[in-house]
Amino acid sequence: MPARRSGPALFPMVLPRTMLLPVLDTCALLAEACYLVKHGRQHDKVTGLAGTGRANPYVAAHYQVSEGEVRALLWQQILPATRVVHLEIRDHLAPQTKHILRFDAHLEPRHRGDPDDAPTMALAEFLAPCVIITQDSVFSRFGLAVIDWIPAAQGLLRMAGLEAGAADALLLIDLAMNLLGAGIRVMADLVARHPMLSAAVLGSALWFCQRQGYLRGPDWCRRGERLWEIAEPMIEKSGAAMLEHQRIRASLIVVAPPAYPTHEQLAARHLARCGRRLTAAELRDALAVRGHHVSAAALKRAMTCHHAFVRAPGDLWTVGTALRRTL
Repeated sequence: MPARRSGPALFPMVLPRTMLLPVLDTCALLAEACYLVKHGRQHDKVTGLAGTGRANPYVAAHYQVSEGEVRALLWQQILPATRVVHLEIRDHLAPQTKHILRFDAHLEPRHRGDPDDAPTMALAEFLAPCVIITQDSVFSRFGLAVIDWIPAAQGLLRMAGLEAGAADALLLIDLAMNLLGAGIRVMADLVARHPMLSAAVLGSALWFCQRQGYLRGPDWCRRGERLWEIAEPMIEKSGAAMLEHQRIRASLIVVAPPAYPTHEQLAARHLARCGRRLTAAELRDALAVRGHHVSAAALKRAMTCHHAFVRAPGDLWTVGTALRRTL
């Protein structure tokens, strides 16, 4: 099991590549709860995925839970880390979901679907790109998931952790560059307003550095070599992490998004990944950065007419709701 992060990414959407979301099937949730009860473990894969900020777990609104200790552990630990999404009937007519809906006793077993699992498939297509975490063979029959879900969940957890670390690093680099740029702008403004004083200060600084030997060529070479010695392990570590990320992603079966997503799908996919509630105008601007130009009015209209979206005070929107015992 990869090392557990202590918190989510500072800004999960900073990376250009769309993050993969785990869509959890009922059987995988129950199997994880049973395993934790049997072995007395405190940490589970579902809350681990949620903790990265790059793999928020979602479930469709069609599951049931078991009794006793498993039920208690589900409600106390695992389910609070997930969000349930209520889909419309039209969402179950997505291309790959149609295969899951098709059940005919005259078909060969490998071609039979299972309507009970259609909501999970429909949710994966609604929020795609996604990885379905399941033990149900119907998904593997159609090449949409693997039955052995534990390695898939562990791989997704490790990949999400790598992405969260990269997102944090990129954000800190951007912050440092902004601070550097702000400092340069302040200095340029001072030079423009006080050219004689600035020239005197710069000359004094150069004279002092020359007297102290800070401007000698060999010293600069040694400093450059020292900086490279510090940076080289970090560069090698980043390269290894990138290769590991590519290897894990290539090993996962991903439910891909359609070429022409609807306004509902565009809104849901961004809200499910950004980690916060947005107004329709903020959502419009965020989608425009990614090449999707939709008006705020059209987005608000689409979200208002779909049960997957939840409107909060301040006209803020999110997708999915926290699980409650009343479900």
